[in-house]
Amino acid sequence: MLNIGLRVLLVYLLLLIAIRIMGKREIGQLSNLDFVVAIVVAELATLPITDHHLSLAESVLPMLIITALQVSVSLLCLKSNRFRRILYGRPNVLIARGKMQMGEMRKARYNIDDLLSQLRQKDVFDVASVDYAVLETSGDLTVTLKQGYCPVTRNDLKLENYVQFCGMPLTLIDDGEVNWRGLADHGIDEQWLTEQLRKQDVAAAKDVFYASLSNNGQVYLITRQEALQTREKIH
Repeated sequence: MLNIGLRVLLVYLLLLIAIRIMGKREIGQLSNLDFVVAIVVAELATLPITDHHLSLAESVLPMLIITALQVSVSLLCLKSNRFRRILYGRPNVLIARGKMQMGEMRKARYNIDDLLSQLRQKDVFDVASVDYAVLETSGDLTVTLKQGYCPVTRNDLKLENYVQFCGMPLTLIDDGEVNWRGLADHGIDEQWLTEQLRKQDVAAAKDVFYASLSNNGQVYLITRQEALQTREKIH
């Protein structure tokens, strides 16, 4: 029983090291080769656990070799564009200047249903609105729209001084701790934060339970006292 536990622990640590060494790309960004290598490493990792007749060295060595080969191939791809193109291929331009490229679609073995499906995943429901569509080597589809179909931006509306963050709200303060790194990444200084706290009649950041900056530039803030009062009402 102890031997099995040690094997599981060793394999777990080796998997963590292998994944860390091979990189941080997400599953959706993996090429076909990267995906196959990940599956092979996962299968090899089960050998020390399921086959007790194999020694640890015999079962772990293949996993280490695969990891080393993958790292070597990645380094070669960084050094040589030609080697990278041979190994991973080139992106396929499926739509160019609003026209479908049937030759490129045949090369990628990509039919019209595949194209329409991936366009819908990009919130594009009219193929006539697409200017360029590129099938990346990872299988993801990159889409640019024609001029008349592009979303309106702040620059189009002459709102250069309007503060807005796309995506998730920016956390300013979490349980009294200021998110200095997040503020710095978005070009916000301590003076701006102090001014926002003053507008909310808050003396210091330590008195704030949570504060965030929404997509429309509005500051949401709840003090520690308000959080405690809410908790008391719930109980």
